Amino acid sequence: MTDEERKEQGADDAARQAAVEKAKAIAAARAKAAAAAKAKAQAAGGKAQEAGGEEAEDAGPTMPERYEQFLGALTRTFDGVDFAPTYNPADGFLYINVPRERLPEIARHLRDELGLNYLRALSGVDWTDRLQVVYHLTRVESGGKADLLVALQVDVDRDEAVCPSVVDIWPTADFNEREVFDLFGIRFEGHPNLRRILLPDHWQGGYPLRKDFVDKRPKEQRKIRPR
Repeated sequence: MTDEERKEQGADDAARQAAVEKAKAIAAARAKAAAAAKAKAQAAGGKAQEAGGEEAEDAGPTMPERYEQFLGALTRTFDGVDFAPTYNPADGFLYINVPRERLPEIARHLRDELGLNYLRALSGVDWTDRLQVVYHLTRVESGGKADLLVALQVDVDRDEAVCPSVVDIWPTADFNEREVFDLFGIRFEGHPNLRRILLPDHWQGGYPLRKDFVDKRPKEQRKIRPR
């Protein structure tokens, strides 16, 4: 190796070492800043807890004003109904409980008086001790923004799994109710054409999306999708 090559190699080594030291310094500075921010947040949280006690700890996310107004209008109309509202900032939905026997009148009021004119999704849930139907609703206006997102939670008895249909209120419930009927065994009273939509007509093996479902078919009859 010539002297010139040695000098170039030495310069490269020095440059690499300088870059490593710089990266270490940046990482140390970021770690120090993160630790300071964490300590500051913990200190602020401790002060808030001291000031507010248990109330500060259980305050939960702040509900947007539009949902406060929505709940006010709803509870004034249906006095005595415990909607148990919960706002979820993760998806932006306000979740409310609706008694099964009062679903049709409340659903129609939500559409006609409070503007929730579109059913985005209808799904079933198995909570082991009960079944539940969840309706994700929104308000769609011409050229407007869907600024109101409300989800209805309707509990259904596990053994007498019956729920009123809302197809006449939100037509998009048609196929959704058939799917929940097919996979959870919830019958929707008033549905114009409640029949299977995914499973074969001769299926007698139970409801695949219930937690107590056991597939009793022979293994050779089970179709497993490749992962």
